[in-house]
Amino acid sequence: MNKQLSRRNFLYLTGMTATSGLLAACTTAAPQAGSTGGTGATAEQITIRLAEGSWIGPEGIAFWTDEIIPAFEAANPDIKVVYESAESPDYEDKLYTQAVAGDAPDVFFVWWSAGLMEEGQLLALDDYFDEEYMADFYPGNIVGQTYEGKLYGIPKYISTVAMAYNKDILDAAGVAYPDATWTWDNYLEAYRATTDAEAGQWGTYVAHEYPYHWVWANGGEWMDTDLFGTKCLLNEEKALAALKWHHDLIYGTEPVSAPPGGMGTFGAHSVFSSGKVAFAESHSWVVTNYMSQNTFNWDFIDLPAAPGGSRAGLTFVNGYSSYAGTKQPDAAVALIKFLTAPEQAQTMALSLLGLQPARRSMDEVWNTESEGAKAGYDVSAFTRIMDDARLVPIFKDDKQILTEIYNPIRDQIWITNELSVEEGTQLIVDRINERFA
Repeated sequence: MNKQLSRRNFLYLTGMTATSGLLAACTTAAPQAGSTGGTGATAEQITIRLAEGSWIGPEGIAFWTDEIIPAFEAANPDIKVVYESAESPDYEDKLYTQAVAGDAPDVFFVWWSAGLMEEGQLLALDDYFDEEYMADFYPGNIVGQTYEGKLYGIPKYISTVAMAYNKDILDAAGVAYPDATWTWDNYLEAYRATTDAEAGQWGTYVAHEYPYHWVWANGGEWMDTDLFGTKCLLNEEKALAALKWHHDLIYGTEPVSAPPGGMGTFGAHSVFSSGKVAFAESHSWVVTNYMSQNTFNWDFIDLPAAPGGSRAGLTFVNGYSSYAGTKQPDAAVALIKFLTAPEQAQTMALSLLGLQPARRSMDEVWNTESEGAKAGYDVSAFTRIMDDARLVPIFKDDKQILTEIYNPIRDQIWITNELSVEEGTQLIVDRINERFA
């Protein structure tokens, strides 16, 4: 549900030092899926607009304008693509406004699509992408692209979560490195052994914006459906127990995590690079950032299993859609097919973008050929979790639910600690359920 510090905002702050050395090695010049089969420029060339971004500075923009778009145009000489930046802070509102006004880009990258689908602003893609094409994508990433049985987007990349750990801190504390068998209890013991609050060192840092998979791993549910829920279930026993366990890491009798904002300028997505946290849940897009920022020995491992042995992961929308009002649907679909083809998935994984491929068939590329893999890090932890990964919860009328109900109460639980988990969660449940009664 939470859209606080996104990959886009975070990389603005931390990725400006990215180099363009990988760019040349990852270009795509050959015709790809989606080619119209033309052999030269035509008299009536079609022009379509693409809204995209990289959030890592000028080199990232050049990835699209100088590499990907020219490759598509070479394969489709009858189509010209005009690039538009999706990196502005108000991109979400701008895109919605454009759609309502009848002037949205033909193709755009979105890390949310719920409101646009609900409002009928996206082109249905079922007639263009059959089951065989979609079978290569993980179900958790497709859920957020469908509405009322129709497909409205194709996954671009995966953002999921694995556990990062600081080997130097563990070595100093005499704590063994974690493995895939570790449970919540194993981690709690390690958190306590590596916490030295007086020295500003913590066993972990709780990413309170992303508690969803903890609830699922413990056998609880967030809402009544996988998408566009109208009933919140967080007050049920297993869900509440998971939230309580998570909350106690910060506010219990023996804290092992700094409170939110308690690590100075380091936020949830960068706190591990401070060198003051033994374990931190980390998204797959931080791999290349960690490689350039971390000054200590570290690695990734699977998320911990809940007491009952079950495990759950998290994933997000992150896909390409087309505007329902496009005057060039075939050209727009050709571009989406090109951008989501295996060749482009590999290019984005191995380029300076360092994005985990959304396609199952590209797992081995990520596991063995990505920069993190070649440097010896266990980036396959991010692919191992994907069979158990579920879409971040998105309620019906999600933006209103977030801004009016969930976020304000959540902050009173997790940031100011004004409300207990039990009281605050019940308040969230009551207000959401009253909204849809």
